[in-house]
This record gives sequence, structure tokens and C-alpha cells, in this order.
Amino acid sequence: MKESEKENLALQAARRAVRIVIFIGMFAVLLVMIDIYVLLNQITATAHMSREIHTLQNQIKILEDKLDQ
Repeated sequence: MKESEKENLALQAARRAVRIVIFIGMFAVLLVMIDIYVLLNQITATAHMSREIHTLQNQIKILEDKLDQ
């Protein structure tokens, strides 16, 4: 093989490797964004549940106070 053919093959392999790395990087960023979205939804749902539980506890307390009177 000539020297230029070897360089050409090396350049092609390097370009292919860079494309693969870029693709994997973009895929990883996409997965991280999905993960962050799911975590934010879980945090929001937990906060909403906590607020509802607090409201229900207050209502139960009010009803118990009415029954005690």
C-alpha cells in the first residue's frame, strides 16, 4: 500500500470515529434531558401530594374539633 492510501484510510477511520462519538454524545444528552424531565415531574407530583395531604389533615382536624364540641 502506498503512503497516501494509508493516510486516507487513517483519515476515514478518524472521521468515522468522530461521527460515532458525536452521535453517542447527542444520544447521551437526549437521555439526560429525559431523565431531568422525569425527575422534575416526580418532584412536582410529590409536592402536590404533600400539599393535598396537608389539606386533608387540616380538614380532619377541623372535623375532629367539631365532634369534640
